[in-house]
Amino acid sequence: MNLRRTIAVLFGVALSVLMLVTPVSAQPIRTGVSTTYQINARHDGSLVDTAVGAPPLSKRWSRDLGGNVSYPIVAGGRVFATAASPNGYGTVLYAIDAATGQDAWAPVDLGGTYWWSALAYGGDRLYAQNYDGVLTAFDPASGKEIWTVTLPGQYSFTSPPTFADGVVYTGGSGSGGTLYAVDAVGGAVLWTRPVANGDNSSPAVTADGVYVSYACEQTYAFAPKSGDPIWHHETDCSGGGGRTPVLADGGVWVRDDGGMVPSVLNAADGKVRGTYEAAGWSPAPAFDGRQGYFVDEGVLQKRHSRTLATRWKFEGDGQISTAPIVVNGYVYVGSRSGRLWALNGATGQSVWSTDVGASIDEPDEHNVSEPLTGLGAGGGLVVVPATNLLVAYGQ
Repeated sequence: MNLRRTIAVLFGVALSVLMLVTPVSAQPIRTGVSTTYQINARHDGSLVDTAVGAPPLSKRWSRDLGGNVSYPIVAGGRVFATAASPNGYGTVLYAIDAATGQDAWAPVDLGGTYWWSALAYGGDRLYAQNYDGVLTAFDPASGKEIWTVTLPGQYSFTSPPTFADGVVYTGGSGSGGTLYAVDAVGGAVLWTRPVANGDNSSPAVTADGVYVSYACEQTYAFAPKSGDPIWHHETDCSGGGGRTPVLADGGVWVRDDGGMVPSVLNAADGKVRGTYEAAGWSPAPAFDGRQGYFVDEGVLQKRHSRTLATRWKFEGDGQISTAPIVVNGYVYVGSRSGRLWALNGATGQSVWSTDVGASIDEPDEHNVSEPLTGLGAGGGLVVVPATNLLVAYGQ
């Protein structure tokens, strides 16, 4: 009896311990969001979303939006994108149910000159900006307009907005350049600062700074709340245009197609930390910790963010065009041929590919003939703009 009693007690203790341990499969799913160009306010293209799962993925839905499609916002069970209007100047805002691919609410004509527009998300609101500097906040659940403001002092707006800590940051040009900070609650302009030209640079934002980069790598850092200048990386030339900077591993990664070698600047003081080999017109790199993924001349390669040494290269079909994104350690890139790949970020091995059905164009950071495009992910999906198509993949 004593032996039986001892065994029963030990069994009960073991059972109690097992009940306190949650199986790995029962851990809560972490769902990510894409809130602006290149996934997040740092523009580093990186996302953790365990709902996506490991590739291979399956096509969930595909939509033809009638014009070239922007990068998507993926949040709150919806996918948002703009598309060039098929009936003249302007763009149309679409809200799509992430599960079904059907319209969540009726499309909205954003108007504006040319075919450029861009989106951001934060504070439970969706923000849309057109070429004329009309910035509008929408209720993402219903599509109801909350506020709208025409940003003052400039007439050309080609810098996608970024939301961070209750503020929407964006840029404008036409007469010099201006960086804007807009209150996300009511639409009031909180502060403005002059910059080299204000073109094509979506602000990269952390709690420590707002970073923008223009032609000839004229790069700035400002205090997020006050707009006070922190530093200015000034070079020997200037001009029109710009490119979105990327914040990763304490560096500001900047590119320029005016002949300068792409650089890494210290985020704290703007001093050059290093340069790396790539064409200035190459798309933005993506980062997963200190692992950087770069597309140059149609080839994807992995580099260490400190040594800048190349770890591996993936040529695909030689037409890789998109800025890469990294989801759960897998690198996704698209090609002008319409091919989408998922690669193991550690080894560079292709683990899945599919034909999306149309050319996956490179992000055009200099022209206004279409919205800025790029890959997105979140809510269990990887979302791919391919010319007029918007295609979602998931488990």
